[in-house]
Amino acid sequence: METISLRFQQTLALLAVVETGSFTRAGDRLGVSKAYVSRQVRDLETALGVRLLHRTTRRVALTEAGRLYLDYARQARDLIGDGERAVSAVRTEVEGLLRITAPTSFGDGFLVDLLADFRAQHPQVRFDVDLSIGQRDLIGEGYDFAIRMARTLDPSLVARPLGVVREAIVASPGFVARHAPEGVREPAQLSALEALRNNHFRDDGQWTLQQGTAVVTVPIRGTLAINHFIGMRRAALRGMGMARLPRYLVGRELAAGRLVELLPDWQLPVTPVSLVYPSREHLPQRSRAFRDFVIAWFQRPEHAGLLR
Repeated sequence: METISLRFQQTLALLAVVETGSFTRAGDRLGVSKAYVSRQVRDLETALGVRLLHRTTRRVALTEAGRLYLDYARQARDLIGDGERAVSAVRTEVEGLLRITAPTSFGDGFLVDLLADFRAQHPQVRFDVDLSIGQRDLIGEGYDFAIRMARTLDPSLVARPLGVVREAIVASPGFVARHAPEGVREPAQLSALEALRNNHFRDDGQWTLQQGTAVVTVPIRGTLAINHFIGMRRAALRGMGMARLPRYLVGRELAAGRLVELLPDWQLPVTPVSLVYPSREHLPQRSRAFRDFVIAWFQRPEHAGLLR
């Protein structure tokens, strides 16, 4: 690699001599001495084993080998210049592809709206979105960003907090009328009700609730386990049991009365949500723009209830 870099510097010196017509003017262009330019060209000729320039006290002229080499030298210089300009455009223009991975429920809850708002500002950006239950390998699978709902994160990645997921215990009005006609007033009553369990979480056999300084853990039972929230919401709407679901997924259903909240004065543990990406350094402009947009988007008043 050092040899390639050295050879390129020597080639630039040769190009400067040919294009300016003298070693002195070549040194002025490159910001170095005449002697340095002369040594670079001489070392290049030694490395190639041919004379590239005829030198006299009045002028310099290319040899036949020099003319042949010059064509390739200009192509190499131009290609590197084109590469630098292309990279600069990637760094400064908000365009190109962003690959994003997020939990399935985020796609239903808010992610599509977020992407639509971003595209309205930056229509040249394209998205490749993965919605899945498991956590993808950002670096190994080539993702630019992940939105993660987790209490612990990979310390080798950069994480920017977006808020927290707050959950509610919900059920259909019909379920409550059949199984708790007098209502649910205490956490202990939950143990007698059919629960829709989330088998993605290993500790889902019990729920912990808090009210002020009081903390209560109750065992739950259920005959249906589903591995993601969207299926659980559908089952709750069908009256198959009570479910513990993120508020961003059930806000519309609660407002419309299709679901009711049990024990609204008791709080379930919150889960942090973060925007995660591989590195802070050398981010293309589209990535910087998306990162800043996502953080600001969740701070808007109209989105205040999603992750707070």
